[in-house]
Amino acid sequence: MTRSSQPIWAGQTEGRFFTRIEVTTMLNGAMLSVPLHVVTGRNPGPVFGIVTNTHGDEFLPTIAIRRFINELDTAKLSGRLVIVSVANPMATANFGRQTPEQHGRTDLHEVYPGNPRGNTTQMIAAAITDKVLHHVDALIDFHSGGSGGRLQARVDYNSKTPDELKHKNLALARAFGAPFVHENEFAGAAAHYLNSRGIPAVNPEVGGAYLGPEHTRLYTEMMISGLAGMMRHLGMLDGAVKPPRQLHFDLRARREIRPKNSGYLVSHFERPEDLGKLIKGGAALGEVIDLYSYKVLEELTAPCDGYLFFSRYSGAVGGGTQAFALAEAAASRWLDERHLTK
Repeated sequence: MTRSSQPIWAGQTEGRFFTRIEVTTMLNGAMLSVPLHVVTGRNPGPVFGIVTNTHGDEFLPTIAIRRFINELDTAKLSGRLVIVSVANPMATANFGRQTPEQHGRTDLHEVYPGNPRGNTTQMIAAAITDKVLHHVDALIDFHSGGSGGRLQARVDYNSKTPDELKHKNLALARAFGAPFVHENEFAGAAAHYLNSRGIPAVNPEVGGAYLGPEHTRLYTEMMISGLAGMMRHLGMLDGAVKPPRQLHFDLRARREIRPKNSGYLVSHFERPEDLGKLIKGGAALGEVIDLYSYKVLEELTAPCDGYLFFSRYSGAVGGGTQAFALAEAAASRWLDERHLTK
């Protein structure tokens, strides 16, 4: 692959390295920069990129990654990890999904490869593209539930790539070990941009934050296990890749259930073990209660027989917000070992 310049970590030997990628000056006089962690193994191997906090309220992955790399033995690592621990510092500081700026597209997930002369969001993307994306052999753009509290455990991969790359994306996605693999589209994302350059890249989507110690611990362990599985798949760590039974579905099978009304969502599916349940068409998923009158504004039901792959925990929701999602049973398929080829 063509690389624009020498990477920041050029010449680094076994060990850990931290720096910041400068983006632009802000009106408060501070320099906006993006943090970069580099972990280099003793043995040669691929460069595996990880981007987190693309959306500012999705911070649990970077905490899981912190623990993962602190426990990682570089003597047993082949290759290098390069980690953008907070891709959008402004969104993170604002406890929101998007960059708090005055104009232009402000969702970092939609603007890659960015523009060094564009708005702040585009400048962040351009800096990450130049300093990180152009120097990796594989990448994950790690997402999780934000402040809304989401029940999810899947990996999305690009549905519009040549077959050879599509197979590599699918194998990388499977190696994470989530119960769902979603053939999706995400134009403007970091992974989509790398796919356009022939590099495998996928998007894990795992449960969210502020969920209490039990579920936070479960999702953290899932993320750590998923990272190890992907690195085994890439040959960076020893060991075999043994994903669980996984359901594959594409956009045609995706059924989203969104309330028309804002209010308090009472969810009937709030535990991680609810993921993967076969829900019969017409079954009750939850209801929306008016915070003012206390009336039930609407009941949310399954539009078809399908496997639950997304659910919100009970809490306030806005009208039009995705509350639940099913993979239609008739349009989905179970994967086996044949889909693990690199």
